[in-house]
Amino acid sequence: MRTCLIVDESSVIRKVASRILFQLGFEAQSAANATEALVLLSAGHPFDLVVTASALPDMAADEFVRTVRARAGGRQTVILGSLVEANLGQMTRLKRAGANGFVYKPFDRASLSGWVDAYFERAAA
Repeated sequence: MRTCLIVDESSVIRKVASRILFQLGFEAQSAANATEALVLLSAGHPFDLVVTASALPDMAADEFVRTVRARAGGRQTVILGSLVEANLGQMTRLKRAGANGFVYKPFDRASLSGWVDAYFERAAA
């Protein structure tokens, strides 16, 4: 099973994303901030997918993306920035830091799976 890490200070966003990603074949873990996420990343193997809020309470999101990319296996991780609205400056910083793409909040199964499907093949049911 593929693994995913959802990083967002909103417990509702983390719960919704976890449920949707589970339905898409991912084992999801979540963190409320970058510090918690880095602890999870340090504890085990790299995640296949990281969905991170574009605004984290304890670290700039682009710095978080660079940190994930610098870790062992971080180059293979698909990283999606989660934004409330299209913010060209934030999107540019995230892309330059190594984010693969973006998903807009609030998201539903169709929108989130559309982004995930661009990077992962679904397992046959």
